[in-house]
Amino acid sequence: MSGIFGFIGKGNAFVEVKAGLENLSHRGQESWGIVSGLRDGSFSEVRRLGSVFQSPPLSRFYFGSVAVGHVRYPTAGETSERNSQPIVGRLRKEKIAVVHNGHIPKYRQLMEEMGGLFQTETDTEVILHMIARSEGPDFLEKVKRTLSVLGRQAAFSVVILHKGSLIAARDPFGFRPLSVARRGEEGDYAWAIASETCAFHGQFEWIGDVEPGEMVVIDGEEARTIPFAPSRPHPCMVECIDFASVASQVFSKNNYKFREELGAMLAKLEDQKADIIVPIPRAAIPAALGFHDVTGIPYKEAISTVGEIGRIFIVSKEKERLEKVEKKFQINQELVKDKEVLLIDTILVRGSTTMSLIPKLRAAGARKIHLRLAAPPPRFPCYMGMAMARTGELLAANRTDEQLTKLIGADTFRYLKAEELRGSVGLHFCDACFTGEYPFSSQVSHPGSRSLSG
Repeated sequence: MSGIFGFIGKGNAFVEVKAGLENLSHRGQESWGIVSGLRDGSFSEVRRLGSVFQSPPLSRFYFGSVAVGHVRYPTAGETSERNSQPIVGRLRKEKIAVVHNGHIPKYRQLMEEMGGLFQTETDTEVILHMIARSEGPDFLEKVKRTLSVLGRQAAFSVVILHKGSLIAARDPFGFRPLSVARRGEEGDYAWAIASETCAFHGQFEWIGDVEPGEMVVIDGEEARTIPFAPSRPHPCMVECIDFASVASQVFSKNNYKFREELGAMLAKLEDQKADIIVPIPRAAIPAALGFHDVTGIPYKEAISTVGEIGRIFIVSKEKERLEKVEKKFQINQELVKDKEVLLIDTILVRGSTTMSLIPKLRAAGARKIHLRLAAPPPRFPCYMGMAMARTGELLAANRTDEQLTKLIGADTFRYLKAEELRGSVGLHFCDACFTGEYPFSSQVSHPGSRSLSG
């Protein structure tokens, strides 16, 4: 799980990318980095641990008309500046920088098979080595062949910086989002590529997504698309339900409206009487409002967040995660005292937040607490880049709903089931973490080349 951003065009590319990464900070807060360059292929690099917002002012000015950047939540390799992206390498005398959101499950096996000298512990570096070893008459063909091979066994949204150009690509399943925007007039365009549309700042206009199994090549004014593998769309359901910003268009859907619709669906199945609806901030607010619109039960933001604690889900160390949960939330006692509460959340992964808040609500005087989720609790690991790769981390794994209800301390516990979600969302999403059905035998189609310049 990470956020990536690329820029090419008029302006200071480093500044443009840093602004984009700040808008993607909800996708990674353990490290960040930017590589900017000139059209002659020279690079300027910066990498820092911690959130992009927490870093001290930079001691020098960074140049460039093209750049790529990354905010990291690690799914491969420990947190260190050495493992921070972008990852830079050389192909003959040419420098290459890669940023990657996703996961290559067999990356350690691939490292051993290639036997090269790896500078990091990350799966992203595997992409560089595969490009260097790939056969092809030119760099673009090497990238195309590499992505075609990786697309059979990995989840990736990538942006590659090479010789003043950008290459963006998504795996054939399209597990992770990747969008394209531009600003300016014809003959004077600037282009941006980002994990989410909320990253497009200033005058950028979102013009579409990089399609599954497709590369978008941007060299100055021109942007063209090249298919590298048959498309098998299975975008990640959890991206929409919980991880991505509600300010984004995710997989071409308005994410706020999507969550609001899930809340309305949940409400139509509800038969529990309650005094108030309370969302767990902030991801669940649209779902709670959708629930309120259908039921008419009063909506109260009785749980508030304190300070800039950051996002709990992407804190990798359990002890630190639990400490932050305790500090992050406050309960408005006057709103919940003697009330029967419908507590709305998006998803239940590790349970850290929920199992902290329910006792706090009871201590504040809530009479009963009914937990409702906009999605099933994940019971199966994700191998496609979401931070749920180990069954032992999942609270619902190997537990029944009755056992979960008792464990989290709720009076009742319900959620939208996978089949209910499948019938509503209009896309063939990946829901493997809910069902254990991994999308590796889908129907395939092959897109033709298309233009992004018109």
